[in-house]
Amino acid sequence: MGAQGFSLPETLVALLLFSISSLALIQYQLALGRGFQLQQQQREAVRLARQRFEGYQAPGWQTTLEQQTLTGSCLLLTSRVISPVGAKAALSQLRCINEDEQESAGVL
Repeated sequence: MGAQGFSLPETLVALLLFSISSLALIQYQLALGRGFQLQQQQREAVRLARQRFEGYQAPGWQTTLEQQTLTGSCLLLTSRVISPVGAKAALSQLRCINEDEQESAGVL
């Protein structure tokens, strides 16, 4: 820096560094936003997969509920959910009926 201020090359280098750092920060912010949106969609998919076990089916989401009979009186339920933007979740639940419940339901 001379007696008259900054020279043109010094000012251009400073402007270039400022522009590059600003662009990097903007890209970082966009990546964070996408990550948070994906995380929110994933949480929503898990919540809806859990609710699918109770029979709720969310509009706009692809949901399936598979039922597989295991040995004895146990069922393996698998709920799969796909969000409108493609986030996926799958939950499995094992449901077994004990002998007292089978007798009262007339299953035996």
